[in-house]
Amino acid sequence: MFADLYLAAVTVIGWETAVAVSFGVIAGLLIGAIPGLSSTMGMALLSPFTFFVDPLLGIPFLIGVFKGGTFGGSVTAILIGTPGTAVNAATLLDGYPMRKNGRAGDALRGALNASLVGDMFGTIALIFLAPLLALIALQFGPHEFFALILFSLTMVCYVSGNSILKGVLAASLGMFLALIGSDPMGGTPRFTFGINELAGGISVIAIVTGLFGITEVLIQMETFGRKAQRTADFAGIVMTRTKMVLFEKISYLRTIIRSSLIGVVIGVLPGIGGETSSWVAYGMAKRASKRPENFGKGELDGVLAPEAANNAVVGAAMIPMMVFGIPGDIVTAILMSALIAQGLQPGPFLIIEHREIIYGLFISVLMSTVALYVFGRLTMGSWIRVLQIPRPLLYTIVVAFCTVGTYSIHSSSFDLLLMFGFGLLGYVMRKVDVAIPPLLLAFVLTNIMEPSLRRALVQSDGNLLAFFERPIAAVFLILTAIVVVSISYVELRKFARRPAVSGGT
Repeated sequence: MFADLYLAAVTVIGWETAVAVSFGVIAGLLIGAIPGLSSTMGMALLSPFTFFVDPLLGIPFLIGVFKGGTFGGSVTAILIGTPGTAVNAATLLDGYPMRKNGRAGDALRGALNASLVGDMFGTIALIFLAPLLALIALQFGPHEFFALILFSLTMVCYVSGNSILKGVLAASLGMFLALIGSDPMGGTPRFTFGINELAGGISVIAIVTGLFGITEVLIQMETFGRKAQRTADFAGIVMTRTKMVLFEKISYLRTIIRSSLIGVVIGVLPGIGGETSSWVAYGMAKRASKRPENFGKGELDGVLAPEAANNAVVGAAMIPMMVFGIPGDIVTAILMSALIAQGLQPGPFLIIEHREIIYGLFISVLMSTVALYVFGRLTMGSWIRVLQIPRPLLYTIVVAFCTVGTYSIHSSSFDLLLMFGFGLLGYVMRKVDVAIPPLLLAFVLTNIMEPSLRRALVQSDGNLLAFFERPIAAVFLILTAIVVVSISYVELRKFARRPAVSGGT
């Protein structure tokens, strides 16, 4: 392994990769720091432009966007009390009070340092766990992969927002959209409704740019004409630094390490992601603190914990994506699409057959961690000006990127129609409080799950009991049943506890 890393470092470390990673991190910082944008949206906008360059330039650029966007969201959470991304929502609970107490500098530097450590934990987990798990995954056949992906689909409950039922509805729609196109075994068109352009299936880029790019623009357009918008007193932001004594630094380091480990564990679990890890780490930090009453009033631990956790997820979430071909969250689903577009099919054979490229990506992940810290420190005093970019100009540029990026893949005007159609669909889903992530996760997973199911049934002559005759597949199917039953039980208890609606007085 270390020899492979050394050879990869010799190959990858150069000005081209450094420039790609740097531009990715800077773009991610900008996108994450602007309210309404996110690393998911940034990846959706920029991934099409990486399909035409070398994998060791395009993918490191996207990894830089991923990491930069994850930290960038903490800037607005701290400075104006509005999280740039969902994963930074927990950061504002103490980050914004710190800013109002004149400690914006402490909060931003603490968030950056915690992000650096969390990033390192996630990267180390990726480098050492991915090759080991790949050896285990080589024992998987179509039965095991189907059972694993089916289990992963149950994870949509963690990204379903306030309603599990609405999340299941969104996931079902995603599964249906994945079935549109040609039968993977016989090549027969299905669900195309006579539209020839649908014979090849729906472009994942059209879905992603529509749901996360166009939808966000439509949501933001609602506020363009409003005079009573929330503004921040930028003149009141003071970038001071408070001196800390030794025992405080040790306490903070303990919080960062514990939260980083939480982020790694949650990141490895498919479908959960950084948002959950931030809240879990915040809760654990508050429980372990000697000053729990200070949380929510400007406690630095309340900034360090979520930022360490959500950045640790970045590297860890790439493990199931690379090893099993199962995205750990929405952003890694987009990253997986970029790998496929480069001719690199995620799965256990990816590390075996493309060893030099994958270890090169590991090195680029380390490079992006360093770049994040360097550019985060250099640009820390510039974020106030970034937050003052006129929104109409900003979202006009977003629409232009969506259009150019989607059209450039297949040079298809039909893909543009799909993109705007999914933008409208996403807008409606947002207005009726239906979570979008389950749709995309189900779409990506179904495209992997169906071929595995078909091959498994062919091998076993249609015998469904064959899934339970294979130990690994049986374990995942049993886990799936346990999750479904437990979630159903919890939801039924919630429903039973709801007060009955009175028909009159």
